[in-house]
Amino acid sequence: MSSGSPDNTNNSTSNDLLKYNSLTMAQIDAAYAKNEIPINLLPADKHPYWNNVPTGRTTIEDAQQLEYDEHHIDLIADQDGVDLGQHLGLDNHQHDLDFSDDENIIGDPFDNGTASNSNKNRGLIKGNITSDGIIDDDFESELGGHEPTDLQDTEDADYQLMTKISEYRIIECCGDDKFGRKTIVFSACRLPNQDDIRNSEFKTVAKFRECLFKYFLRAFDQYVDMDYVLIYFHYGLRSYNRPSYGWLMQCYLKIDRKYKKNLKALYLVHPTTWIKFFWPVIRPFISVKFSRKVTYINRLSQLEEYVHLDNIRIPDEVKSCDPVGPLEISKNQTRPTTKFHVSLQFILENEPGEVIPLVVRQTIDFIKNFGLNEPGIFRRSALVSLTKQVQTKYNEGQPVVFEQYGDVHLAACILKTFLRDLSEPLMTYRLYPELLGLSGTLKRPDQVDIIRDLIVEKLPTQNYNVLKYLIEFLNLASNYSNTNLMTTSNLAIVFGPNLAWAEDVQMNSLANYSLINTFTEILIARYTELFLK
Repeated sequence: MSSGSPDNTNNSTSNDLLKYNSLTMAQIDAAYAKNEIPINLLPADKHPYWNNVPTGRTTIEDAQQLEYDEHHIDLIADQDGVDLGQHLGLDNHQHDLDFSDDENIIGDPFDNGTASNSNKNRGLIKGNITSDGIIDDDFESELGGHEPTDLQDTEDADYQLMTKISEYRIIECCGDDKFGRKTIVFSACRLPNQDDIRNSEFKTVAKFRECLFKYFLRAFDQYVDMDYVLIYFHYGLRSYNRPSYGWLMQCYLKIDRKYKKNLKALYLVHPTTWIKFFWPVIRPFISVKFSRKVTYINRLSQLEEYVHLDNIRIPDEVKSCDPVGPLEISKNQTRPTTKFHVSLQFILENEPGEVIPLVVRQTIDFIKNFGLNEPGIFRRSALVSLTKQVQTKYNEGQPVVFEQYGDVHLAACILKTFLRDLSEPLMTYRLYPELLGLSGTLKRPDQVDIIRDLIVEKLPTQNYNVLKYLIEFLNLASNYSNTNLMTTSNLAIVFGPNLAWAEDVQMNSLANYSLINTFTEILIARYTELFLK
């Protein structure tokens, strides 16, 4: 690490924390290097401990976690009072932090060693230190300052390399979760072997990581402007593709606060001892609020409670170690009053005489009356408990009065989840390939005629009526963008993935989402020209 006198008092605190944690970091690296056995898991039915795995949500702060052990290839439970260093046979003398590829924990991920010493020695810590030694950043006081970025920035010297990054599918956007929040997935098994990186166009591991971080910022900046969740599939992280601790800390310290503030849940899927060791190391550098968002997920079946698994391109390596069968809703158990996880046809058949479903009418009416001037309407999520409560009321045929909750974001969230929970999207599976086929026509002068023919002639009447009702409302909401900050583009980013998605999950790529968003923006902006019947 670079040395130098602190620029401010925050630096002394930062250096003390780094010194305090350097032993732990170095020990973990040493232990990891000693065991080169690739992470592997026994088939789920061979594990004797699965029956003891908690079935509910378990935060990372809770005790007694069952987890994968990447070295011993079985499951272990946390035990209070266990000396992890002694357990691994590590010595107790001091070590320096191990940063591979000449990375510096307090440098710029894009620096490449050219930054000034004053920049490298700037303070790490901002915010108050709580009684348990955790930084309490006030993320709610700031919304972040990044301007929207575009991956198609051909003037960037690394444009071609970032395009190559997308082919690895390490980071992907997978629509909304079950509570109306954007879902981003990071798959560790797709990180390439470092030897392969050195023999590729990236030349060095440092360059690959630099481009990976830039790709993340450019591709997902528009999504983290709103509430989102992050799913991290840990299975497949091995010694030869594992990022260094220094780089991980650099990225965390470099990202804008909106990435931390708007992150509502971080799901660590198939956690191992590596994660358990790494967590105490980084705790002094993260906020109390951030740490409370982290959840261990031991089985894919547990993840189904929070996200739509059929909308996530789960790596084959992950599915092979933890198979999860398709979840089906029994028609015999579906009440006539059910509004979620059923088809639009089923809903309207059980609402005689109605053209627009009750959920859509009530949520839109409430937002029209109370939420058109609400800043960030549709970007913010509601309490998960209230979302579940309202969904249950609708499914059971109980009356829902949004006025009694006093939260326009709840109504907005219910509208989004209703659309996403339809058993078939509003734009139908049949028309999805035709939507993708519009990529060459969306910028043509006759785009309106082409889109009008698609939605008027080919969309089922029930779907057309609901789409028209919804888009008319979104067009109205965009007229209040000076106060609610929701332009046609912002509304399209929110609603596009909830109107159209592929039946084949492999087709739900970031590029296809961008196309659907563009299509949705045209629907909203040119509503009066498109919906003539």
